[in-house]
Amino acid sequence: MPITNSNSTSDNQRKGLLAFLRRPDEYVTQDNRPISLLHTCLWYFSTSLILVVGMAVLITLDLSPAVNSDNSIPLWGVAFFLPVAEELAFRLPLRRKRWILTVWAGAISYFLLSMALGTKVYEAEYLPWRVAGCIALTAGIWFSGWKWLRRIRFGWYFYLLAIAFGCAHLTNNFSDGCMTAGTAAFFILYAVYQTLGGLILGYARLKHGFLLCVLLHILTNLPAAF
Repeated sequence: MPITNSNSTSDNQRKGLLAFLRRPDEYVTQDNRPISLLHTCLWYFSTSLILVVGMAVLITLDLSPAVNSDNSIPLWGVAFFLPVAEELAFRLPLRRKRWILTVWAGAISYFLLSMALGTKVYEAEYLPWRVAGCIALTAGIWFSGWKWLRRIRFGWYFYLLAIAFGCAHLTNNFSDGCMTAGTAAFFILYAVYQTLGGLILGYARLKHGFLLCVLLHILTNLPAAF
């Protein structure tokens, strides 16, 4: 009945973050009303702030691991390139359309091949090999791989990408190999900070579109660039 469908659509549109995380829905209705955007932004920045304050306290008490700053990454790279690259890798494929998964496979395979060969993505070294591998994987996803990805239960798929996003950040230039109660607490907070951020950004990508999660990620990285 039309009334039932209308109510169902309205309920789906009002589905908030917590309800979504209990049951991730690939086909959640997009909602770009200002109040809905504000709610998502408040969730993202308030949870981030709480965890950052916790990590700052541990840093103040000298209970955090030592960090090696990577000065080889330019400021524009930290503020813009890394957020866009990470969103392409971990949030773009949440909409499992054929063309999206194909573009994602091409981008992620290029990054992974560059890492495997020990070269920067913007360097020309091994470029023919990287491009050839990228084309091969992209073709595989276009012709049949996308169907396999579509068969994965979306809840598992959604959480796997968020956890992978969090784990990828645990390799961030931590140089202190000595584990204490303080450093363990710092690592736990840092892992929760990155993974929870990944979950909220994933929700933002599905609920509000890809550009919003890129913008939120850029705003998060801006303070680290200066």
